[in-house]
Amino acid sequence: MKTQKFNSKKFLICTLVPLVLSCAKTNFVSVEPVENGQATPSPSTPDNPNKVVTSTEVVEHGNKKVDFLLVLDDSNSMLPELKKLSLKMTAFVKFLEASQIDWQMCVTTTRPSYAGKALPWKNYAPEDGGAVEVLKKGTQGLPAIFITTINSVAIGGGDSADERGLNAVYQSFAQGGPCYRPGAAASVILISDEDERSVGGDSSVLKPNDADSALKALEKEDLPANILAQAHARFGDKVRFTFNSIIVKPGDKACEAQQDQSSSPSHPGRVYAEMSRLTEGGIGSICDEDYGVSLNTFKDKIINSLSQLSLECEPVAGTLKVSVNGVAILSFKLDGNILKFFSHLVEGTRIELNYECKK
Repeated sequence: MKTQKFNSKKFLICTLVPLVLSCAKTNFVSVEPVENGQATPSPSTPDNPNKVVTSTEVVEHGNKKVDFLLVLDDSNSMLPELKKLSLKMTAFVKFLEASQIDWQMCVTTTRPSYAGKALPWKNYAPEDGGAVEVLKKGTQGLPAIFITTINSVAIGGGDSADERGLNAVYQSFAQGGPCYRPGAAASVILISDEDERSVGGDSSVLKPNDADSALKALEKEDLPANILAQAHARFGDKVRFTFNSIIVKPGDKACEAQQDQSSSPSHPGRVYAEMSRLTEGGIGSICDEDYGVSLNTFKDKIINSLSQLSLECEPVAGTLKVSVNGVAILSFKLDGNILKFFSHLVEGTRIELNYECKK
């Protein structure tokens, strides 16, 4: 957006004719916004010692192709949670079907012996003769496919107690295959009542009833920074990647105590939460009765969206004016020079700002 600031003492009434601006003795300053949407401050006037800043931000349009990887904790304590998830995933996919997103989805588990291998979807025969591991947009009978598939996941036994959700993602990205299309955004949805390798490699969070083998060192495939590097290696630096987690949120003692009542102790997903924060993904609580709330939050993360903006300064009190798609709004808050919106603004939204900075 280009703003023009006129000198009131020298301004004369001008007549605008299409494609022509005719005016005498008019002084003005044009301000071009920089690439991130912020503008160079307009000069102050004699009666206003502050800098006036006007800028426009348009939330970019994201990639319409999204490849999902659903990662399920298949340890002994997870059966009730997976049953809840199987029901609520159908509502989430209904949103995807109603949107313009060209999506597909694979599913795997945190069991390290699976090493990120995609499981076949049940009651599913792809019309195009493609892989039964890749569920695609437009498939008929999606609710039955989700319920049957998730409920058929084997729970417990073997190496299931060594939950390695990030390792599964790392291995899946490394393998590539039909789960990922060239140029498509990648989005992981993980559900677990423990951390990576149960306790995230942290001996201080061990509990008296943890198994002796609960403490295991994190390896390179378990570290968030390495997952991000693997995503960049597989998809490129410009492809959007989000990691969304339904976990025992760090600091939620009530949820942790509730989960501890199952056959094995739970642990806050600190490493998983860090992975979500690193990719600007969503974090939901495994103790929620309705996972639909978390999944609805994830959809705003998965499509291109914006929740906050950095302003040039902390605005002078009372000067900040915000419009979204031409309508003035008050549903925001300021944290210093950070403008935070109460809800994510999705792609294509136009945000207009006007405020003053002290000199």
